[in-house]
Amino acid sequence: MKKWLLILALCSTAASTWAADPFWAQSFPDLTGKAQATKQWQGKMLIVNYWATWCGPCRIEMPEMVALQKQYASKVQFIGIAIDEPSPTSQFVKQIGVNYPILIGSNSAMDLMRSQGNNLGGLPFTVFFDAKGKLVGKHIGKISKAELDAQIKKYAP
Repeated sequence: MKKWLLILALCSTAASTWAADPFWAQSFPDLTGKAQATKQWQGKMLIVNYWATWCGPCRIEMPEMVALQKQYASKVQFIGIAIDEPSPTSQFVKQIGVNYPILIGSNSAMDLMRSQGNNLGGLPFTVFFDAKGKLVGKHIGKISKAELDAQIKKYAP
């Protein structure tokens, strides 16, 4: 009986962590227009990168994210949320061979960024969630591969 209580307590703690951040209640369209719920990526470390095709620093850091997604695929999930239109986003993603989900943001994505600490709405903006769904870090501006790697090593299970 005590074992079941412990399991229930652990499950409710994990569920409350995911429910605590508004990110986990969001849904954004992918490049085909199909809505993708963010909660589908619970359980792994999640790195969310807000970006746009017209943002120079965003274009520079994305190939590094592609390489790290490949390297850490079993531990980490990258997600890109484009503050952009679907057509240029799709063209750019194909051009550099993005290997992780790209979603199309809108005003709700801008509001979400602000709630995560990006009050100015600057791009790129990267946030880090641990495997339990807790927001554990954020970075405004271009992030280096070394900084991404350090966050992964710190928070990936």
